[in-house]
Amino acid sequence: MVAYLKRIDTGYEGSLTRQAAPGDIVNEVLDSGTDWSTYGFGRPVKYNDAGKIVPVASGDTADVIKGMLVRTFPGRAITNTGTQAYPQINGGAVPVARRGFMAVKLNGATTPAKGGAVYIRVAGGSDTAPVGGIEAAADATTAANTVLLPRAQFEGAPGADGITTISFEIL
Repeated sequence: MVAYLKRIDTGYEGSLTRQAAPGDIVNEVLDSGTDWSTYGFGRPVKYNDAGKIVPVASGDTADVIKGMLVRTFPGRAITNTGTQAYPQINGGAVPVARRGFMAVKLNGATTPAKGGAVYIRVAGGSDTAPVGGIEAAADATTAANTVLLPRAQFEGAPGADGITTISFEIL
């Protein structure tokens, strides 16, 4: 019998880890006036006043989050290092998940447990904990820096690459 000593990668940021059901994914238009170069797939998005998708911003609450940005394939990323990519703004529609299972980059120092709460950083961002990033615990220094994403949970611990899976329902 063969013993496998390594774990298969969890996926790439924004990849759906289970088959989506009808209505789980909607096509939305990215706001072309937004700098998407630092905001990647697998992060929450909201609507702006024009009804276009923009990243969450400092001071946002969980109720403004309208979905998670789905990694698109093929060729819809300007930069792709294998684990990091960000959306291409070309006036076309991009998929946004409102419900499902998604691979996300875990930020922060807390390792999630299966069924653990999902937090979104909305203020006090840094290189290791960016605004819009997914975390397994509320910010210990300033609670308002993170918001609890209702009806979302971690599906397990991250792999060596820092990618883990969350399940969520945002309606």
